[in-house]
Amino acid sequence: MMLQLNLTNGTAMTIDLVDDPFVEVWAQGVVKLKLEETEHTALGSINDNYPTGVWHNNIEELCRELPRQLKRVGLDVPAFFPSLSKLRSLNNTATYQHHMNQIHRWLVFCMFRADYVIDGVNYLPDNINDLFDKNFDGMLQALFTLNQLVHKTEGGYTAPGTNTFPGSKHGKTMWDQAFQEDDKIGWAKDLNYKHLLTNDNYDIWLAKRILGKDFRECWLDADDPSYQDITNTGDILHYCFEVDPLNDDTEFYYSDEFKQWMQAHGRSTDVSEVGRIPLGNIIDKPADLEYVMNHCSIESIELV
Repeated sequence: MMLQLNLTNGTAMTIDLVDDPFVEVWAQGVVKLKLEETEHTALGSINDNYPTGVWHNNIEELCRELPRQLKRVGLDVPAFFPSLSKLRSLNNTATYQHHMNQIHRWLVFCMFRADYVIDGVNYLPDNINDLFDKNFDGMLQALFTLNQLVHKTEGGYTAPGTNTFPGSKHGKTMWDQAFQEDDKIGWAKDLNYKHLLTNDNYDIWLAKRILGKDFRECWLDADDPSYQDITNTGDILHYCFEVDPLNDDTEFYYSDEFKQWMQAHGRSTDVSEVGRIPLGNIIDKPADLEYVMNHCSIESIELV
């Protein structure tokens, strides 16, 4: 089975889909959905101009919105989060990232309604269930908004794990294709997909939709992979997909460094735990593939 990506430059790329019932059902369903504008993204951030005025503005936005958004739903800023003046004074990106890792995880664990302990103190609000019962949509909106602002500040500097990242083929542009309507396939526990999980290289992947980070992002952020929000697949699988022919994470996942890092944090490197869901490979890559990935988008998709 083939899936054709019709691009905004008038050309097309053809995907030879993985021969599997799960992928076949995905393909038959995905062509029925209405596309969002293709997102151009990349793994990690590279910015040698830290600190910049834009970065300072993003920190100010986060520190302004954090108390405002939390107060709106009955929450307070957790005591571990530093002041704006302290964050602005930092000249060490690893230290700044550590603070962002903590506030990111607190926001995610509030969504999970799970304990989050730092230095023996549990920062999960005692009344978290009552707050969700009172204003479920408002809680999610506030926590999601703040998490996006956290990640917005992280684009202002080079991710601290970049220099030690095992592998040399990452960081180039990939496409994340979402849809204008509900694109839920189903609960992962109810779907037959685990036999597909792999860390081998493919051009097209089922996109992750997780609250936390995948293992690559965790490494780049110098974060702790022992936490439950570090995963490559979520509890719910979606039709959204990634087009990623310029990068290859094989070296990362098969490296001794990755295995040792995971073992040190009590995590398994079995493919059933760290694999991703491949969808296929592009069989007619254009000669100017990198230009296409940087300047074009998906206009429509169809089975051929």
